[in-house]
Amino acid sequence: MYQDVFYGMESVRQKLYKEFNKTQEAVSEDVQIIRKWLQTQPHLPEIMSDIVISKFLVLNKFSIEKTKQKIDMYYTIRSLIPDWYDQCNPKLPCMKATIDSCYVFLHPAVLNESDRVYMFKMKKPNTYSPRELLMLFVQFSELRLAEDYALGDVWIMDLANFTLNDSLKMTPTIIVKIFAIYEKVFSLRVRAVYLLNTRSYMSSILAFLKTLLKPKLFSRIHVHQDVEVLKEIFSDDILPKDYGGSGPSLEQLNDLMKVKLEEFQDRFDQLDQMRVDESLRPEKLVNNDILGFYGNFKKLDVD
Repeated sequence: MYQDVFYGMESVRQKLYKEFNKTQEAVSEDVQIIRKWLQTQPHLPEIMSDIVISKFLVLNKFSIEKTKQKIDMYYTIRSLIPDWYDQCNPKLPCMKATIDSCYVFLHPAVLNESDRVYMFKMKKPNTYSPRELLMLFVQFSELRLAEDYALGDVWIMDLANFTLNDSLKMTPTIIVKIFAIYEKVFSLRVRAVYLLNTRSYMSSILAFLKTLLKPKLFSRIHVHQDVEVLKEIFSDDILPKDYGGSGPSLEQLNDLMKVKLEEFQDRFDQLDQMRVDESLRPEKLVNNDILGFYGNFKKLDVD
């Protein structure tokens, strides 16, 4: 049914431009402003393409200053947390093992004309590594910068094979790091998080998450003991067969995601080599606490 993860994006792009009261000409003017700014930033490793610049503008509601900050952090973060970024290329055995051990993908269908769905389900208990899994989500965001215009995120986590031991792997540091990446780089917009097939221990996990997340984000977490809510989220034609719909199966959607990652292999290889040159930065970073997870935890919010 689906030939690509990102199809029908033109109508989504037009909807977003209309929402922000932007014409293509106005967007092009903003892109050129950012491009000229990039040329004055010798510490950054490349000049972004106009398409990717436009995506950053959309993610930041066309705020020029916020867009500059996020683009800078897009590169800088790779040096701030090298323990995550140095070994995250999808072609690496550790990353391939993760995507093979889980169903983890972006659903090709866009909900409500603007929301992208992340789906996750482990195939077997105790088979995942949290760093590799979360960096897969980051790589999905790289794909979205190139081709996707969906602005909001809906997360669907089927925890049927997720044990208490698996949950304990998600340490506070890991949770804060991944949200910091999405918030500080990709301007995460979470519409909803659905936790399905949850167990009794989930109440303790939620109590902990409540201490990390701001009320706006925490209120968007929905806990279900089964998967019936998926029939409300998806129409029958796009609901995966595994959940009683007539859409592609989880295995088919996972394979589609693998193909999309392979299409972007050259870009992932380029990113492996990209680091900022701090000696050339016009204005020095104040300190390494910029991401908020060195020292005391900060509560994490979303737009």
